[in-house]
Amino acid sequence: PPVVEPRQRLVASLAADGSDVKYLVVYDAARRDVGLSLVSGERAAGKDFELWMIEGKNAPVSMGVIPAGQTTHMAVTPAVEQKLAQGAVLAVSVEPIGGSPTGQPTGPVVAAGDLKGI
Repeated sequence: PPVVEPRQRLVASLAADGSDVKYLVVYDAARRDVGLSLVSGERAAGKDFELWMIEGKNAPVSMGVIPAGQTTHMAVTPAVEQKLAQGAVLAVSVEPIGGSPTGQPTGPVVAAGDLKGI
């Protein structure tokens, strides 16, 4: 019979003190995909939410602007994929439309959490 690799999934609940923005995140390694569900909170007019991966003391790495909507999926690049598999921290910042102009978070972090195996 064919060998079926186990699906590796990690989950995170992203939230922060003083913020009403909350996301539930599911990373599916087999699909190279991050699914995001907006639990609460709204982006301000003229602003976008951007998803960041933080590995240890390294600078945050952008995973892209989170598309508007209650649920969405984002593809994961191979470089980020390796780090996510090790259980990195995810964070959401408020950025200008189109995302951070500097490649690093410029607005406040409104939600963050650790990826954990399920």
